[in-house]
Amino acid sequence: MAETATSGHSYVKDKLQENLNRFITHESFGGILLALCVASAMLTANSSYADLYFGFFHSEFGAFFDDSTLKMSLLEFINDVLMSFFFLLVGLEMKREMLYGELAGFKKVGFSFLAAFGGIVCPVMIYLYFNVGTAYEHGFGVAMSTDTAFALGLIMLLGDRVPKILKIFLVTLAVADDLGAISVIAIFYSENINMQWIYASLVLIALLIYLNYRDTKHLSLYFLVGILLWICVHHSGIHVTIAAVILAMAIPGRTRVNKRYFINMLKEFDKMKVATNDWNDVIATREIEKVGFWKGSFKNIKNFMLGNQDVEKKIDMAKTSQLVHMLDTIGTYSRYAQNPLIRLEIALQPLCAYFFVPLFAFANAGVSLSSGVDISLNSVMLGTTLGLVLGKPIGVLLFCFVGEKLNLATRPKDLSYGHILSVGMISGIGFTMSMFVANLAYKDDTMSIDMSKISILVASSIAALLGILAVYLSTSKQSEQIETLNEEDEIEKLKNTQSVI
Repeated sequence: MAETATSGHSYVKDKLQENLNRFITHESFGGILLALCVASAMLTANSSYADLYFGFFHSEFGAFFDDSTLKMSLLEFINDVLMSFFFLLVGLEMKREMLYGELAGFKKVGFSFLAAFGGIVCPVMIYLYFNVGTAYEHGFGVAMSTDTAFALGLIMLLGDRVPKILKIFLVTLAVADDLGAISVIAIFYSENINMQWIYASLVLIALLIYLNYRDTKHLSLYFLVGILLWICVHHSGIHVTIAAVILAMAIPGRTRVNKRYFINMLKEFDKMKVATNDWNDVIATREIEKVGFWKGSFKNIKNFMLGNQDVEKKIDMAKTSQLVHMLDTIGTYSRYAQNPLIRLEIALQPLCAYFFVPLFAFANAGVSLSSGVDISLNSVMLGTTLGLVLGKPIGVLLFCFVGEKLNLATRPKDLSYGHILSVGMISGIGFTMSMFVANLAYKDDTMSIDMSKISILVASSIAALLGILAVYLSTSKQSEQIETLNEEDEIEKLKNTQSVI
């Protein structure tokens, strides 16, 4: 009975662990985690822990050099340093899509870029309509940005109901939208340009281009030059996001699998086979007894102290070293064939999705509503809310329609205008990118930043609700068709079974 209870407990534990891993690795988890961080930040900023929350993120750290001090606040470190990794990931995704994905080729890229351009122009026009000539005019970039992680995570909640083409269109539109947002940040939110640092940056960019031209596979070299480029761009007055994107574009996206690599690896395998005498003198044929750490350690100490000669301890170190060298050589040729862009993207994706972006959201979304922030319907609230909620879908739909009618781009097969409208609504979710731009637009004006963040939260919440409803309605017919096809398949299988009987 005890064994049965233990096995049952182990089974439940394994199933819970399996379900938890599946949930965490699901594409919707990033969006859910982001929403939880935003909610936690708002609750903390309006609780008794508000002073601790704001004091912690505004605490400074740094280093001292003679009479000069190099320091920054924790919030600045998150926004400028950690978020650079996020923009590096965005740049890698853009390059991958342009090389191998849905943005490869002018006709394919045209439709998504037109949609993204419309989703930038219309919200900016709406925002400026309410704020032109005011102190908030400079914040137009807040109303045009899309939070890719949250938007994609939201539609993933509907599961298989969402067609693949809708997901692809949302991703490519978001990538093109990010490119537009980065361009706006570099042009409109950079100030006090220092040409000496610009020249130094150009030299480093030329070095990155040279490394790419030589097809250098060592990512450490790119990161070393990238860090120096980040420092130069930071001191030049241009925002550091552009440094991360330039570094991403310099990472090689080629997979070089050629005949020479395979021939050399086969030679190493032949050497290894000869050296190991058909693998029998090094690889043990018997199964090693599995023992615990303490039991195994005690056994080894006992054998050593007693000098037990029956224990097999003789190892040919020269032959073992030779085998290790052969394996290392094979691994080197394997690394030569790897794609550095894909390898770096795979490494950065979980870091950004589960740490950097949620931490940014928690550090920036906290707004104290008791600090005298005007949350009434003012120009910033109207411009941001209407820009994201109405401007995004109108711009995306209008520019796609006009582009197709003028034969400027080709609409992907199976992508309906209902799908396009629903994607336009979901792209109105600003969150991360909009808050990032708000910090740049209003710089040291805390009151304006807080007011802008509240507007972003309101607009993004409305856009999320309308977007998920629009996706649900636009995919209802397809869902019914899939169910009908499944029923027909079941009927056909039943007929075939009966005929066999």
